Amino acid sequence: MLASVVLPVMLGTLGLAADDWSPPNLVKNPGFETVTENGAPGDWDADRTVYITVTEPVHSGQRALRFANPDANRYVLCSQRIPLQPGKAYEVRVWVKTENIQGDDSGATICLEWYSADGKYLGGCYPAGFKGTVDWQQVKAVSGRVPREAAACNVTCYVREHMTGKAWWDDVEVRLWREPPLHTLLLTPNYRGEIGPERRPLEVAARLALADYDLQPRQVRLRADLVRAGDGSLVQTRYWAPKTAETVLRLGTKRLQPGRYDLRVALESGRDRHELGRESWRLRVFDAALTGRAAYIDAHNRLICEGKPFFPLGMYWGAINEADLRVYADSPFNCLMPYGPPTKEQMDLAHSLGLKVIYTVKDVYYGSTYVEGGLKTIEDERRVIEAKTREFRDHPALLAWYLNDELPLDYLDRLEAHQEWLEELDPGHPTWVVLWQVGQLESYVRTFGAIGTDPYPIPGSPARMAGQWARQTVQSVRGRRPVWMVPQVFNWACYREDPKEKAGLRPPTLAEMRSMAWQCIAEGATGLVFYSFFDIQRDTVVPFDQQWALVKQMAGEIKELIPVVLSVEPTPRIRAEEQPWLHWTTRRLGRTVYLIAVNDDETGHRATFELGKCPTSVRLRGVRDALAVQGTQLQARFGRFGVNLYEMEF
Repeated sequence: MLASVVLPVMLGTLGLAADDWSPPNLVKNPGFETVTENGAPGDWDADRTVYITVTEPVHSGQRALRFANPDANRYVLCSQRIPLQPGKAYEVRVWVKTENIQGDDSGATICLEWYSADGKYLGGCYPAGFKGTVDWQQVKAVSGRVPREAAACNVTCYVREHMTGKAWWDDVEVRLWREPPLHTLLLTPNYRGEIGPERRPLEVAARLALADYDLQPRQVRLRADLVRAGDGSLVQTRYWAPKTAETVLRLGTKRLQPGRYDLRVALESGRDRHELGRESWRLRVFDAALTGRAAYIDAHNRLICEGKPFFPLGMYWGAINEADLRVYADSPFNCLMPYGPPTKEQMDLAHSLGLKVIYTVKDVYYGSTYVEGGLKTIEDERRVIEAKTREFRDHPALLAWYLNDELPLDYLDRLEAHQEWLEELDPGHPTWVVLWQVGQLESYVRTFGAIGTDPYPIPGSPARMAGQWARQTVQSVRGRRPVWMVPQVFNWACYREDPKEKAGLRPPTLAEMRSMAWQCIAEGATGLVFYSFFDIQRDTVVPFDQQWALVKQMAGEIKELIPVVLSVEPTPRIRAEEQPWLHWTTRRLGRTVYLIAVNDDETGHRATFELGKCPTSVRLRGVRDALAVQGTQLQARFGRFGVNLYEMEF
């Protein structure tokens, strides 16, 4: 079974461990050089009305596989059974060329699938492909681990369902993949490795992934070397003997002199001290507090803008125009992320209207789908980044740089390079990235200052997807990076062509939007940038004025409570029994304790909160009269998608 909406779950990065690991290609006839008597590719099961081998064009060798299909209702595949091991992950690669591939889906690609002994579909790996007309490009991905109950596995070259045109495949590879054995995350400091005059200790989370190496934590050790960035001279070394899969490494910084350092964390085998993996983090030590920066991230993961905590409350845009921007400025939103890079005049206009801009440099990657014209090398990328930062880093409207919009791990080296460039070229503004790849976030940790994910569940999936993705995003960075989530306010019909399909779609309701936004906040988001202003403008199902009024109402409630959401005052201990539908958090602002509790379900529910002591007053925001509370327990009743905002004093 092929499901075009199933997405790959990747583990770690696409790199191999630091040894001579070179597993064989499991695909027979990977270049389609062998042909049967009837012209079909040998070792492949293909429908010859659509798939044949050809001698031109080819990526390498003498032949390639060609797809030609003018009928959008015809959906056929070219597959091969391959011997995959349950419990293991695999890297899949193929070169693809397309000609006029048309349709709503992502085009010509490859996939892996696994089935049980009785033929039940168990899952697979489905990387995005190419559509339109493109020359040879490589599709590659790493699968999740093959289920233990898998008895049969296939590799398939195909064009996604309901698509037409021509496509070619060549040089198919499926190889056993090993997860890198060491993953680290710099916990403290949480922003750009900056160590100020208070000299807080360094903290690094080191996670071990040893299953692919037949090792246990007791058989390895961790080593941390702190070296000067300039000459590589060693400042200090420490060792740890891990007892579990995750260890927090702590190093003192009191004696460090101002300057740049590298923290290198290595995983060694316990017996012969062979290095199994290594990761490093850039550090910079200051003797005086940094001043004069327009925007930065504080130790509480809050964006500090012009010296004050700032909650990015915005929307995605296409291109800026004055009439629309004036409509937008008359709303609770304080920022926007336009896909069309603004001119200086547009930045000036945004500033005059009191709006901040998250400036996009997401398309400065040669080979990417929406790449800016003329980019062919990483040197070209650096040139564009330098020009953009020179032009806008001192502009008062600039809030942050938008560094990545869902680029895959194929771009990881360049994503890390762009992050390093922007830290160097503009110390005064953070970067932000947004990913749908919630299973891979750990691999991107060196590519951003703030991160977000973009759950768009309505109407096909439950609204709780927003809270689930927010929780997973926060957990992926151990709560030590800012999370600016991207909730849905648009109608998926904007991205469909079939009238029948469009008719079955709708934008989220006000109740759903409120619930999804507050789910994200309750799970730890410190910013929300909704998708998207241009989609609600072009929605042919719900008029703009109608949806815009609801979006503003939802955003207005959040804006009013931003000082509460960003407060870092200590809160009393409140407890509640875990419920699958419940998302909640607490804040204190002055004498008032706020309990933010959200129902992610279309059904009403009840929950009990143990407050620890009797409150002197409890109010539910939006309800005039105070609530009666018996003892130390608050009995909460939630409507469908209910957002309960309690204000309590003790």
